Amino acid sequence: MNISLSIESFPLNTETIKDMKGFLSLFQEDYSMVMQEPAWGRADARGFAVVAYTDEGKLIGFATSVDIVGLHHYEWSAIVHPDYRRQTIGSALAEGIHHGHMQREAEEELAAFIEEPGAAEFLKNLGYEADFKEIQLGVTALEKLDLPDGLTVAPFNGEREELESLLRAAFDEEVIPVIAQNLEQAGRDVWVMKKDGRLVATATMIAEEDALWVTAFAVHPEQQGKGYGQAFLSWSRNLAFIKGKQQVLLDVETDNHALRVYEKAGFMPVSTVAYWKKTSVSE
Repeated sequence: MNISLSIESFPLNTETIKDMKGFLSLFQEDYSMVMQEPAWGRADARGFAVVAYTDEGKLIGFATSVDIVGLHHYEWSAIVHPDYRRQTIGSALAEGIHHGHMQREAEEELAAFIEEPGAAEFLKNLGYEADFKEIQLGVTALEKLDLPDGLTVAPFNGEREELESLLRAAFDEEVIPVIAQNLEQAGRDVWVMKKDGRLVATATMIAEEDALWVTAFAVHPEQQGKGYGQAFLSWSRNLAFIKGKQQVLLDVETDNHALRVYEKAGFMPVSTVAYWKKTSVSE
């Protein structure tokens, strides 16, 4: 049996997207996020796919990679039909990803794979080493919400200096390019929470087919422990309901102290994604 591989830049054509979505539906596990499904059809997404078809036109595996924050830092993953995993299709897809990174002058790459048997061995054989893990958490949408007195949540309205000051305090300087990307990229809505007119928290919301994703969530360190984080997360659940979404999703590193905050807000583990790093992509 002959297999043909091709590299296609985003946005992908309608037929390829249909094939890839149909392929993911074959699996019990939800691979849509690690495979970057929301980016496949977006013209503003910096990414590409490597697809593997048989001579009969059957898709048997694919890989995707996305420059998530526009800094030449790519995040990729791959999936192969179980019947073909012993035919080095995964290695061929990974080689296609490497070639695509070289073409795009990638400065850093992370492999993101849901923890499952075989994934670790596959990545080690490719020269990757474990870097960190994130837990994907989810909670159902909330129909009704009353924010505490004095608290308001509204779309970002130009208070750039105050927003960046909060993010620096909550994270570090490296978060600034991320929030700049969130402000500029279509489909990402930056929201701010204020207490009596003073900015105390922020989050970026990304609406998908049946879920609302929360990212870049931060409460100013001087304002933590006052319930603002819990209130913001409850507000996001209500926003999901208003937008007709079933749930709210977010990722958090397994050693992040904020994990307790999310669990207290009702978020439950959905899956664990392991991130693997390769020291160089230019060799």
